[in-house]
Amino acid sequence: MVRALYSTGIDIQMTPSSEINMPTTPRDATIEPASKIGNPPESRDVRISAGEISIIQKLTPLAVGLIGTGVFYAFLYAVNWAPLNRYFLGHPVAVAATTLFCIAVSILAFKAMQTASQRTAMRMLRDDDLMPPPEDAADRSPTEIWQRQNNAGLIARSWQTALAELPEATRHSRIVSRLDEILTRQSHRTTTGDLPEDLRELSIRDADDAHDSLGLIRIIVWAIPMLGFLGTVIGITQTLGGLDFTDGTAAVDRLKSGLYVAFDTTAIGLVLSVVAIFLQFPVERGQQSLLADIDARVRKLVSAGLPSDDPGDSQTELVTHLCRGIEVAIAQSLSTQAKLWQETIEEAQAAWRTQHQEGAEQFRRLLQAAMQPALTHHADRIEQTIGKLDGAASSVNLALREQTAAWRDALQETAIEVQTHRRTLLTHVEAMTTLATRQTQASEHEFKATDIDPAMAKAMTTLARAVDILSTRLPEKNAPRVVDASAANASEPVESARDQRLGRAA
Repeated sequence: MVRALYSTGIDIQMTPSSEINMPTTPRDATIEPASKIGNPPESRDVRISAGEISIIQKLTPLAVGLIGTGVFYAFLYAVNWAPLNRYFLGHPVAVAATTLFCIAVSILAFKAMQTASQRTAMRMLRDDDLMPPPEDAADRSPTEIWQRQNNAGLIARSWQTALAELPEATRHSRIVSRLDEILTRQSHRTTTGDLPEDLRELSIRDADDAHDSLGLIRIIVWAIPMLGFLGTVIGITQTLGGLDFTDGTAAVDRLKSGLYVAFDTTAIGLVLSVVAIFLQFPVERGQQSLLADIDARVRKLVSAGLPSDDPGDSQTELVTHLCRGIEVAIAQSLSTQAKLWQETIEEAQAAWRTQHQEGAEQFRRLLQAAMQPALTHHADRIEQTIGKLDGAASSVNLALREQTAAWRDALQETAIEVQTHRRTLLTHVEAMTTLATRQTQASEHEFKATDIDPAMAKAMTTLARAVDILSTRLPEKNAPRVVDASAANASEPVESARDQRLGRAA
């Protein structure tokens, strides 16, 4: 149970009794080939392109070797040196051996350049560039944090995503390819129990591939001395077949020249094969050293990036890890239960909301069906009442207009009468003023002639003042003719009172 908890991850399954199920994954799961794990199916065009590129890469060293052979023999024809012509142009077998040697040198040169470029790329890549980027745990639940720390498959998938973001040239390097293949195999597991076996298997496979890539070189190294021996056999056969002992000295010379050619092919074949072997050795060692460095670095990276399958031999660590796993499982159970409750409540609320809307719509339709006749009748009655009120308002408005016109005519007539009365009063006032003036003058004559009573003089003075006041307060002749009827009626008693006082004063 302890091993299942800390090595396989947690799978929470909610049941009616809220049980927590933590199934384990078998450690002896079958490992699928790397070509079947995590690789999406490629299209036919992509496969054809990859095959064409592979064929071109294989044929390029051969073409370069043939070109090198042509350049070398062009140099020989240009130099025309007898020793070189003897060893490299003395027999067709020597030409064939030289051609194979040039092809082998070309292949070894390409292998050396590839190894150097892979080593340079590995040296330029830092561990931080190949490790998965750190993730922010602030927004993650305890379950996700625990899974990120203990689920090797989840970590491997996120690591692969980070590797896919590298530049294309970097992704095609051997170390990234090896690391990606390890992570592809690990992404389908939750533990790292099979990781050492994967590392060992891929290391052996790459070593075998490197060894097989030099198979053509080994064949050439074997074929060059065989061609030399073949040239020797052919030369000896031709020499022995063409011997003529009738001329002893000439026969011996021909025998020596034939043996020279025969043994020269063997010598050039052995020399070229030895040189090819010495050239093959550093290239092969360089490949082995590169693969060893890749193995060590990939092992270091996966050890640092993937969780360990063995927490330790201490029982305290085992119990602590178990408690942490149980705590995370309980937290995940509570979180899942809360999520289920929330979804149930939301579904219930949605159902209630739907029922409420349906009920409200049905009630609206029923209320509309029940109230529509009454509302229609009431609207008709209101419309009739409004029509009657409009007629009454028109009648009242017409009556008010007629009454207002009558009042306006009466006011105009009253204003005319008031104006006439005012002119009459003005005439009377002028007459009285003239009379008062004359009386004043007569009084002055009488005062001069006779001794007038003081009381009479005082009365005359008062009358003169009254006349002056009336003259001042009376309106001018150019005043407006339309006046208020009530004001005219109110001024009549005042003028009458003034006339009475003037009469008494007179």
